Amino acid sequence: MARRVALLSDDLMFRSQLEAAVTKVGGEMVAVTAPEAVPNVDSVFVDLNADSPHRLGFIATLREQRPSINIVAFCHHGEKQLREAAMNVGASSCITNGALQAVVLRLSGLPVAGTGRSD
Repeated sequence: MARRVALLSDDLMFRSQLEAAVTKVGGEMVAVTAPEAVPNVDSVFVDLNADSPHRLGFIATLREQRPSINIVAFCHHGEKQLREAAMNVGASSCITNGALQAVVLRLSGLPVAGTGRSD
């Protein structure tokens, strides 16, 4: 099943890795900068590692505009308060950078350390 995902991130390395993984499984990734610019997608990934106040506002606005969209925020492991803030403003989930990297590996069909699985 093809997936369309949107990504708000300044991290060019992560952006290229996610795009390659999504494309490999027949999907499409689009980069976005504003809630109004989010096309019809299955999920929106929001990088909270930089400019977190702006990106929390992005999540809140997107949630108001599109109540049923899946919003996945991600940040460093030690940012518990930031993860809680993301959930409070409307993220569907907020995961660590490491967990998101595991998602990219799974999409790429590569094994994820510690699981022995590639699905």
